[in-house]
Amino acid sequence: MDYLAGLKRYRILQPADLNAEAVYQNSVKRIDVFNSYMGYAMFKRKISLLNFPFMWGICSLPIFLYLVIETAYWYRQDIEKALMSITTFGFGIQMASKVYTFVLKRKRIIDVHDMNMGYFNVDSMGSLEVQKSLSKNSSLTYILISIILTGYIILVGVVAAAPALYGLVASDPLLPLGFEIIHSDSWIAYWINYSIQLSMCYYAAMLTTTSDATFILYILTSTGHIDAIIGLLDELGDMASQQVDENQISEHLTKILQVHQYHFHYMRKIEDLFKVYFLIAIASLWACITISLAAFVLINWYIGAVVVCFASCQIFFMCFLGTHMQLKSEELMLKVGSFAWYTLPLRDQKRAILFLAATQSPITLSAIMARLDVAAYLKIHKAVYSMLMVLLQVKI
Repeated sequence: MDYLAGLKRYRILQPADLNAEAVYQNSVKRIDVFNSYMGYAMFKRKISLLNFPFMWGICSLPIFLYLVIETAYWYRQDIEKALMSITTFGFGIQMASKVYTFVLKRKRIIDVHDMNMGYFNVDSMGSLEVQKSLSKNSSLTYILISIILTGYIILVGVVAAAPALYGLVASDPLLPLGFEIIHSDSWIAYWINYSIQLSMCYYAAMLTTTSDATFILYILTSTGHIDAIIGLLDELGDMASQQVDENQISEHLTKILQVHQYHFHYMRKIEDLFKVYFLIAIASLWACITISLAAFVLINWYIGAVVVCFASCQIFFMCFLGTHMQLKSEELMLKVGSFAWYTLPLRDQKRAILFLAATQSPITLSAIMARLDVAAYLKIHKAVYSMLMVLLQVKI
């Protein structure tokens, strides 16, 4: 995270304002600009979805899944094309989980957004110490969302354009995705299939970009809650050591408890919002990695290496942010553990002890039962590696 935060020295990755609320609102606007390309607005409560771009984008998903299954059956004798269809189907299932979470359950997205807007208006956000502690988190939020909004579009653009360029140079038609609407080797059929695939790549790129950016925005906002609590604790420690009026200390402790309770309810909503998405996305991406590596080893399917890298990057983002959340929670636990609660007025010590106990059981990101962190990421790839070694022994 420190390395990523260091990227803010580049002007293109510098937010115009380090104020946490301003960065959040700016991020929401940038995400909804990309949503507008699909005829959609994720963060507005009242919108009209009866427009051609949105309807075509939604209808293209079941069409996509049907064509992938039909193409896999059609090319059941051609192992390379069949594997391409199977891995493409895995990405289609992941897209279905995104549609479910970020479109069909959009009300939950808006509820969390409303919570964030309410959070920035609480009295404790006016504290100078809190603003200082939030500035680093704001910079990180801006950097990661900038990388997602730019990098994903470029990556999908390369994936969509490279096969067409290869086909023109090598006179060997190659499609970016594993489905066809016309099963023919003619160039006319190729360009028809490519045009349909390009349209679906467009919607997949936009939805993947905005959904992952929203996920990052919400998770980093939750770590901002922890930064705010740490900043308020520092202020409370200074007030206690300087023997400030007991009423002021009591009011300040109330602010800390307010933000902590807010963070607890917020994380419950995040957990409820993303748990199905995490499970389906990781399961489908794991399957894509396993099948693609098997094909790469057994039949030298080189496109499988590209599929593995793309799927692995998406899993890494989820696990990476899960670990970031854990580290922030541990930082809070250390801060709370070193806090001299016994220096507080007697009437506030009981509330402080209850707060200390509550911070010992932080909520973490999970896919139903499995915790999402870098250890889970390594465990997934360790299982894939074990399978790869078995296949290499069989091949030899």
